[in-house]
Amino acid sequence: MEYLNHDLPTVPVTAVLFDFDGTLSTLRYGWEQVMRPLMLEYIGGGCVTPETEEFVDRYIDESTGIQTIYQMKWLAEHAAPGMPTDPWWYKDEYNRRLMEIVEKRKQALLDGEVEPEAYLMAGSVDFLKEMKKRGVKLYVASGTDHPDVIKEAEALGVKDYFDDIAGAPLHEMNCSKEAVLKRLIKDHGLSGVQVAVIGDGKVEIALGKAAGARTLGLATDEAMRRGVCEIKRERLTRAGADAINGDFENIGAILRFLGLYDDTDHNRRNGQLYRDNVITYTAAERINLVRIDTLKNINDPVPDWTCDGFEEFADRIAAAHRSGRPVIWSQGAHVIKCGLSRYLIELMRQGIITHIAGNGACSIHDFELAYLGGTSEHVPTAIEDGSFGMWEETGRWMNEAINEGVRSGYGYGESLGRYVDAHPERFPYKDDCVFYNAYKLGIPLTYHIALGTDIIHQHPTADFGAIGAASGIDFRKFCNSVSQMDGGAYLNFGSGVIGPEVFLKALSIARNLGYPTFNITTGNFDLIDLGDYRRPLGYEDPQYYYRPRKNIVNRPVSQGGKGWHFCGDHQQTIPALYKALKERNWGRV
Repeated sequence: MEYLNHDLPTVPVTAVLFDFDGTLSTLRYGWEQVMRPLMLEYIGGGCVTPETEEFVDRYIDESTGIQTIYQMKWLAEHAAPGMPTDPWWYKDEYNRRLMEIVEKRKQALLDGEVEPEAYLMAGSVDFLKEMKKRGVKLYVASGTDHPDVIKEAEALGVKDYFDDIAGAPLHEMNCSKEAVLKRLIKDHGLSGVQVAVIGDGKVEIALGKAAGARTLGLATDEAMRRGVCEIKRERLTRAGADAINGDFENIGAILRFLGLYDDTDHNRRNGQLYRDNVITYTAAERINLVRIDTLKNINDPVPDWTCDGFEEFADRIAAAHRSGRPVIWSQGAHVIKCGLSRYLIELMRQGIITHIAGNGACSIHDFELAYLGGTSEHVPTAIEDGSFGMWEETGRWMNEAINEGVRSGYGYGESLGRYVDAHPERFPYKDDCVFYNAYKLGIPLTYHIALGTDIIHQHPTADFGAIGAASGIDFRKFCNSVSQMDGGAYLNFGSGVIGPEVFLKALSIARNLGYPTFNITTGNFDLIDLGDYRRPLGYEDPQYYYRPRKNIVNRPVSQGGKGWHFCGDHQQTIPALYKALKERNWGRV
C-alpha cells in the first residue's frame, strides 16, 4: 500500500462505503470502450477528428465515478447539430450497448460456467468477510442504476455482505454516492474519521475527503483484477486519496489503514515474513542527496591526481581498444552517486567501454536519476521508522521492468533499458542514464544481484524468481565478454565483493572451456591504500581478505598480463582516466 497522507487518524472505522464497478466488480469492465464510441459518434456527427478524440477522452477520465446520467447530459450538451438532445435517450442507448456485454457475463455466472472470482477484485470476498467479523458496517454507492447494481451484486454472491446498496435512482439526477455518504454520517451519528471510502474514481474520493472520511484509492488493473493500473493511480493521486492500493489481497495493510489492525500477525506464514503489507511512499517529494543538476560534466577541470603505473595502465587500455579487444568496466554504486554518469556514457560512445557490470544498487540509483532527477535518501533517519527504501515508483516500476523482461528472455540490464525506452514519458532524464545509453548503443550492461540487498526487494511486487533469472542471463553475458578478454582489460571501480567475485568465477568458466584469457590488464580503483600490493600475503594479514586485491589485481594475471591497484576517490580517478584516454586519441591510430 502506498500512503500519500501520513497524518491519518488511528481511531478504528465503524463503516466503509464502497464504490462498486471497478472497485469490487469487473462485470462492467470495458465500459469506456462502449461510452467512447457513443460519444464520438454523436459529438463528431460522422466526422471524428483528433481534437474530438482528445476532448472525449479527457472528459471520460475526469468524470469516472459519477452517475451515468450526468455523463450523458454532457454528451447531449456537446452533440453535433441534428443529434438527439435528451440525456435520457443517450443513457438508454449507452445502457443498451453496455448491457449486451454485461448480460452475457452475468448469465455465465448464473449458469455456473464461470466462478464469481472471475469478475471480483482479488481478495475482495476475504476482505468483506474480515470486515463483517469485526462488526464494520458496509455500504455500496454506485452511479449505475439501482436495480442493476442489486442484480449484479447477487450474481457475484456479495449482496449479503452489505448493510445497504444504493445505485442511481431511475430517471433521477441524484448523486447516490454523495447521498449515501451523507446519510451514513447523519443517520448513524458517525463522525467523518469513523468512515472510510474505497473506490477507483476521483468522484467518490472527493466526496469522502469533503466528509472528513479516510479515502483509499483502489487503482486495480481491471484486466488482471489485481495489481496497480498506473492511469488509475495517477488519477486517484490527483484526486487526493489518502492511500493507494492495487487490490484487497494485502489485508493487513488495509486493516492498518482503517485502524483495525489487531494482534493477529498477517505477515508471518510458514516460518517466513512476507512483504504483502509493507507501506510504500511516493518518491515525488523525497529529499535527494544526489541530483541530476549536480552531475559532473566531461569538460569540467580534472582534479590533480596521479599514481605509480597509471600512465602505463592508460597505454594498455588504449592499446586494447586499438586492437578491438574488450574493456570491461565493473563498478559499485558510488560511481553513480558521485555524479560521474556522463563520463561512462562518453567512454561508451567513444568505444572504450565494451561492457559495464554492476551490483543492484547501481541499477537503482541510475533508474531513480532517470525518472526522478534525484537519488540517495538519508538512510540513518529513514531506517528508524522503516521507511528506508519503501519508494513506490522505484520498487514497482523496476520490478515491473524485470518481470516483463524475463518473460521475453531478456536479462536484468536489458530489461531496464527496454522499459525506459517503452515509457519515455516517465523518464525525463533518461539521456543521463547509463544503462539506457548502453542499451541504445548495443553495449551489454549486466547487473549481478545478491537477493535481499536492494531496496526493490522490499517491495511487495518483487519476484525473486524473475530477479534471479534476469541476473542469471546477465551472468552468462558477462562470462561471454570475459571469455574474449585476451589482450583486453578489466577495470573495477569501488566494488568490494560482487565485482571481484563475479569476475573470478567468470574467468574460471572461460579458462575451463578453453578460451585464452591470460594476456590481460586489470585495474582496481578504490580509496584503500594497499602499499606494496604485489607482495605475498599470509592469512594473518588483513589485506588477504580484501577481495579486489586477490581476485582482480593478483590472481587473474599470475600466468601473464599485469594488474594494478590505484588509490583515489572516484571523482579524481575517473576524470583522470578519461583525460588520459582522450589524450591518447581514444587509442585510435
